[in-house]
Amino acid sequence: MNQTFDLHRFVLTVQLEIAEKGKNYLLIASLLLVLLLLLMAPVGLSTEYSNIKELLHILALFMIVLFGSSLYSSFAFSQYASPATGIAAIMVPASATEKFLSSLFLNLIFVVPFALLFYKMHVGTVEYANLRLPTGSRKFHTIPEMPLRYSFLFYFIINGAAFLGSLFFQKASYVKTASTLVGLYLVTGIIHISLASYFTDYPAKVVSFPISNWQVWTHGDVSGKGAAMAATYFTVDFPPTLFILLQCFPAFIVLVLWIASFLRLREKEI
Repeated sequence: MNQTFDLHRFVLTVQLEIAEKGKNYLLIASLLLVLLLLLMAPVGLSTEYSNIKELLHILALFMIVLFGSSLYSSFAFSQYASPATGIAAIMVPASATEKFLSSLFLNLIFVVPFALLFYKMHVGTVEYANLRLPTGSRKFHTIPEMPLRYSFLFYFIINGAAFLGSLFFQKASYVKTASTLVGLYLVTGIIHISLASYFTDYPAKVVSFPISNWQVWTHGDVSGKGAAMAATYFTVDFPPTLFILLQCFPAFIVLVLWIASFLRLREKEI
């Protein structure tokens, strides 16, 4: 078995991947695109503001972009899911590096453009709809910058996890990967909120997500002693240097997931 990287073999491996999975990839991509259009169309065709239509538009980010796209990534190494196709995949005369990079290449040429497509469609649809609304009426809103940036950071983590899960789990990889990822996120979120509450002396409410700032609402003075103090709101931001490092942390996680996928593939190849 070849262990070195050769560009010509890499191109042939990519062509083989397309020949074997091209129809499934195209079907999933078409399905996701149609669902994305269906959720965005109500806003684009609106002549008056509607909360339900705006909610459907926002759901496109969470239901289609974040979770739907990971269905595509879960097919990255589906050939290793059964002994019959797995043996055939191992016998392909290409190195593990070439097989890994070919799957990663096909994954990225979908994942990256799909995220950009959603962003362009989201902003363009809202702007077009607002132009059609009567002057002075309530307008549709784009997703705020912080949640949108936060979602795109985790978008690549989710797809990286699905990419690894397609190789790590032999059966029901998508379900097992999603369950594991949701469980880890919930545990991390609970620990994060608990720490934020502890360091802000347990205020009335704290809203925060991992690697994001803290939004804090304090209790007002209701004891009647002394001057009345109204409840206040403030944010706790990270120092600029730490904030930049935290924004790079998801990229580090994705890199770790890719490395783990490559090491797992090498184990399969042995």
